[in-house]
Amino acid sequence: MDKAEIEEHYHSKHSLYARLAENLKQALITFLTEQKISYHTISFRIKEFDSFYEKIERKGYENPLDQIEDFCGLRIVCFYPLDLDRISDIINDEFEILEAIDKSSALEPDRFGYRSNHYIVKIKKEWSKAPNYRGLENLKTEIQVRTILMHSWADIEHKLAYKNKEDIPIEFRRKLYQLSALLEIADSQFQELKNEKENFKQSLIINTKGKKSFDFSKDLNLDTLQAYLDFVFPKRPKTNPFRLLKELLEHNISLEELDNMRIAVEPFISEVEKEISSTGWAQVGVVRAILDLKSESYWRWRSEAIKGTGWIKTISKWKDIIQN
Repeated sequence: MDKAEIEEHYHSKHSLYARLAENLKQALITFLTEQKISYHTISFRIKEFDSFYEKIERKGYENPLDQIEDFCGLRIVCFYPLDLDRISDIINDEFEILEAIDKSSALEPDRFGYRSNHYIVKIKKEWSKAPNYRGLENLKTEIQVRTILMHSWADIEHKLAYKNKEDIPIEFRRKLYQLSALLEIADSQFQELKNEKENFKQSLIINTKGKKSFDFSKDLNLDTLQAYLDFVFPKRPKTNPFRLLKELLEHNISLEELDNMRIAVEPFISEVEKEISSTGWAQVGVVRAILDLKSESYWRWRSEAIKGTGWIKTISKWKDIIQN
């Protein structure tokens, strides 16, 4: 095939691969969300023609559209090394795997280097029954999965234009090896910190003869607050409670005091919620309502901040009902 024929074939497939990439991105977002795996980014790209043609010439491909497996590429950047295994399980369960490569296994022992998991996949045949996947069942896709630190190192290496050990001047090799080692240590340390954080939060739940209670002896901080919210409101949506933490500290309200307020308004809170919210509150929202109803200092501050809203009237009404 000459270049003109290759370009014609390239453009004939481009729109199909673009549709595949967009659909697979949405599918991966759904899969990770269902498994409660947080991620930094999920992105995709369709290989540009110049890059496509350069690879054909470099590799000597005779049937490029069949042999080039990264025409369509997706990349998942996650936060922690253990997430790589969890995401690998999802990919293996949800796709037809043609090839799986762990780039780190090919690295020399003294390099962090270009690390990530690569998968060449096709969608399963049953997916093609859905209209948005129709006609895409025979297309190959590359999925890369790496941590955010692996991703950072890959970008830096790419910027420095070092692809092989031989590309690096001897004068710079030692510094690069030191930096790569630091990043690998940081990757594992962030994982350890995450594990310790989860263990700490679990340690705040006291189980006495099958009855669970919360340990209020620890200082109020972001982790103890989130652990408390998960304990008392496990089914409510989570949002980052850092602003709520600041409000509790500014008004000198401990978790134990907050819990006593919660118990006091528990018989009323569902009715207050129905009156105020059509969609229901997240964890932070219900705590703010509890504080509005039971903490006078907090309510004075809040009523100034939300002056002129319907919230003032509703909360004032329910404060009178609760007090009486």
